[in-house]
Amino acid sequence: VGLGAIGSLVAEMALTLGMEVIGYDPALSVEAAWRLSSQVRRADTLSALFARCDYISLHLPVMDATRGLVNTELLGAVRPGTCLLNFARQEIIDQPALIGALDGGKLRAYIADFPTPELIGRDDVILMPHIGASTEEAEDNCAIMAAEQLRDFLENGNIRNSVNFPTLQLERVSGCRLSVTNENVPKILGNVLSILADEDINVIDMLNKSREEVAYNLIDISGGVNDVILDKMRAIKGVINVRLIGNCG
Repeated sequence: VGLGAIGSLVAEMALTLGMEVIGYDPALSVEAAWRLSSQVRRADTLSALFARCDYISLHLPVMDATRGLVNTELLGAVRPGTCLLNFARQEIIDQPALIGALDGGKLRAYIADFPTPELIGRDDVILMPHIGASTEEAEDNCAIMAAEQLRDFLENGNIRNSVNFPTLQLERVSGCRLSVTNENVPKILGNVLSILADEDINVIDMLNKSREEVAYNLIDISGGVNDVILDKMRAIKGVINVRLIGNCG
């Protein structure tokens, strides 16, 4: 339930294990749909998914529409002996309804990382530590990853794991590289390339990606550029930033 960044990965892993996977996500984005395997079958309703699956994994945010979503009515639709996994948010599940489903045998097991006094000690509940990403090892790895990705951006212009920019990585070649950030509207990139052409500067390689209203470009060129050329690019309507990277002498 929920086929975003995490849910789609879980679906892929389940397929690899030989499981038959059924998914439900009424808010599925086009980008998430492209990531999803064609082998994942779609359930038309949440109750239909609960009625057909032996293992149900939740991957939802907490909002008004999802708070207490898994209630007595929905749990009443499951097959006897179903296992419910919740590593999303505790508030998605109505706990009295959950305990009732466990006591009545509708659920064989509940697996989560949200320990509560009512669930601790039950043989049919598996509880794990929450916020596993906050272990010393995980925090060290996160710091290393952040430093490596920041260095890659500063030295090569590559972007990974940004919250508001597209992911973009272009293999580096020797020479000069331009990074251009602009509004995601037509003709801007063409105007940038026209300025380079007017100066007899050849484009060796380039990559363009966009995310919502922002576009980002990496352009490898054969010769150097001076401040006059850069100022011409920055003066183009819709250009947000132009940065020179590498040895451009």
